[in-house]
Amino acid sequence: MAQILDHPVLPDDAVIPATGGASVALQNLGQAAAQRVALREEKLTELEIRGEIKPATILNRSPFELKVETGLWGYVVPPRPEGKPFSSLTVKGCITVPIYRGNMEMSDKSLRQRFDMKVLLPIHQLMEFKHWYVGETDEDRLAKSGGVVVFEGDMEDITPASMVRTPEFVFRKGRRYLKFSEYRLKDLLEQADEQMYQHCFAVLYEANADADDPQKRKNIQNYQRTVAQFMLQQKKIQNAPPWMNVQLAAADCCPRCNAQYVSKTGVCKCSFVVDPLAAYMQSEIAVDHVRMNILTAEQWKKVNAEEDRRQKAREAK
Repeated sequence: MAQILDHPVLPDDAVIPATGGASVALQNLGQAAAQRVALREEKLTELEIRGEIKPATILNRSPFELKVETGLWGYVVPPRPEGKPFSSLTVKGCITVPIYRGNMEMSDKSLRQRFDMKVLLPIHQLMEFKHWYVGETDEDRLAKSGGVVVFEGDMEDITPASMVRTPEFVFRKGRRYLKFSEYRLKDLLEQADEQMYQHCFAVLYEANADADDPQKRKNIQNYQRTVAQFMLQQKKIQNAPPWMNVQLAAADCCPRCNAQYVSKTGVCKCSFVVDPLAAYMQSEIAVDHVRMNILTAEQWKKVNAEEDRRQKAREAK
């Protein structure tokens, strides 16, 4: 779990040039920083007294790692262990973010401005997972992978029959609000599973179609194989797809890094030029590139014709 981010107080001997030509008085800078810290403590204390600082938990029902990076935190929820109902992550700390109304934080102008402090409760932080993996509209849920449950509280004494407070965002008059509802955890898990299994069946359907097309079977990679293995374990499919355990042919792998090679530009992600003709036609490499030496006479005819076309196009400018 990411540590709580705080904004440090500048040392007393710091010298900050002002826009007006004179230096900012150090006592003013110290006072502004002290006010910032005091405001943070005031808001946290108020939330604590009102009993609003509560832990929040996310449950992951899928076989994949969940990760959300926002710049303020980077939480990772491990994949669901084999034979277990879910993996989980509980967040307990708040994150505070100063909001400045001045243009520049350390200018003399902004030091005279009032500033505010936004407090992100644990439940606010974990709502990012719902945004990325569940979605906020019916259209979102058709494309998201699902398998995620977020609720207020920790895992202590929690059972499938427990009632938990779950958040959702609602919009009123252009503003976003957090609304809580109570549901039985078992019902939430079933709802998460429904979205997750629909996504998995869609992945398998597409992979089965790609497997029958020699031009598209390279699209079947570890993600699709993991989904197939997971659906077998959950008894959602009776037999493994024929492509699940197929070893990649050498022709499908990059000669340099041995990774599965999938590219429309002829260049592997390791920068090796696997298909120099395709790379040249896509202007990824020049005609004198060393990998062009493997082209056949028939391929060189295409290259020479393309060189003539490009030369004429340049002269016509």
